[in-house]
Amino acid sequence: MKTILILDLLFAGCFLAINGLQQQMSPAKNHQGTHQVRHPVQESEEKRAGNQVVSKNTEFAYKMYQALAQKNKDENLFFSPLGISASFSMLTLGAKNYTLSQLSESLNLREMPTKTIHKGFHYIIHNLNQPDRDLQLHLDNVLFIEDDLKVQKKFLDDIKNIYEAEAFPMNFNDPKKAIKQINNYISQETHGKINNLIKSLDQGTMILMINHIYFQAEWEKNFNPKDTKEDEFFLINGKTVKVPMMYRGGKYKIGYDEQLSCTVIEIPFKGNVIALFMLPDKGKLKKMEEGLNKNKLIQLRKSLNCSSVDICLPKFSISGTYNIKKCLSGLGVTRIFDGSADLTRISPQKTLKVNQAIQKAVLKMDEKGAEAAGGTSIETLPMTVPKIIKLNRPFLLTIIDNLTNSTLFIGRIVNPK
Repeated sequence: MKTILILDLLFAGCFLAINGLQQQMSPAKNHQGTHQVRHPVQESEEKRAGNQVVSKNTEFAYKMYQALAQKNKDENLFFSPLGISASFSMLTLGAKNYTLSQLSESLNLREMPTKTIHKGFHYIIHNLNQPDRDLQLHLDNVLFIEDDLKVQKKFLDDIKNIYEAEAFPMNFNDPKKAIKQINNYISQETHGKINNLIKSLDQGTMILMINHIYFQAEWEKNFNPKDTKEDEFFLINGKTVKVPMMYRGGKYKIGYDEQLSCTVIEIPFKGNVIALFMLPDKGKLKKMEEGLNKNKLIQLRKSLNCSSVDICLPKFSISGTYNIKKCLSGLGVTRIFDGSADLTRISPQKTLKVNQAIQKAVLKMDEKGAEAAGGTSIETLPMTVPKIIKLNRPFLLTIIDNLTNSTLFIGRIVNPK
């Protein structure tokens, strides 16, 4: 009988104040830095690969959204599809045969050459993690590896050079100590926004992989806290709750989609990132959700036009913890979870399986970023009555990085409280 050892994946996505990380553990391996000067031809090839991966990632994002929405009906949702796809794509570096093809298919990457996939993710992660952007945005992968496990050097080199990931030694034979160390690491990395992510570790855990994506940005056009007033938000069940509603009048890209029966508004952040809000007509939330996909997203964004708008947007703070293992199993990924996985490119001596795949994401949206800017922006508006867009019923939110066109986060807000 072969021994099955366990590889856990945990995802922590945070939309709050995140600063540079201070390492408190010694890496399992030392590697050269990844931010190297690249030849223009090489960069052009990586950009083309990145565009292909982004297209496939967007398809995966809405496939994952549909799966989560089915399992979390009438509840708030917030998750990072990029965090999930980047981690499982990194895992393909250690997979072979049917395990590799099954993973690639679930991520919508099967038709792409393996080298193109990894080249594309390298381009995305490298550009997301640039320190000179006018915001804080960082995607990171970390592996905690059992001291006694002999890991292939090529795997460690590849995750470092392609995915900018680090590996740290860990003694999983003392699970209480390991849980405390890892939870402290996650808490520190997220400035205390995500705590106690790991509740337990199964016996036999050998590798624990953590993905975290951080985003903090100021609105490009400030909301004035003095204009925030309490107002009603209409829930799916017909009841209402009182919530603080932020207000701002200005020029925004807006549109209406007949097919989805929804109003769309794009609100930019500083640093070339946008928030795309989709407000369905009353009773049309399910219709809008079912019609969402990559092509519709592209069509929506192209159809938007700049117009004078009065925006009413609720302040809110939500979080979600999701069993990604169950979602991916429902999408056809089974081999990697059931003990028959071929992950011998990670460690040829052991049979590994993924036992946990959890993502916890936190979102807080308010005017504080604007307050930190130290001023109020002023726009010259035409002498017309502006359109009023009031997000006072369930809506969807997608946060997109314009530099790479990556979908960073997707949210469904059905109750801001």
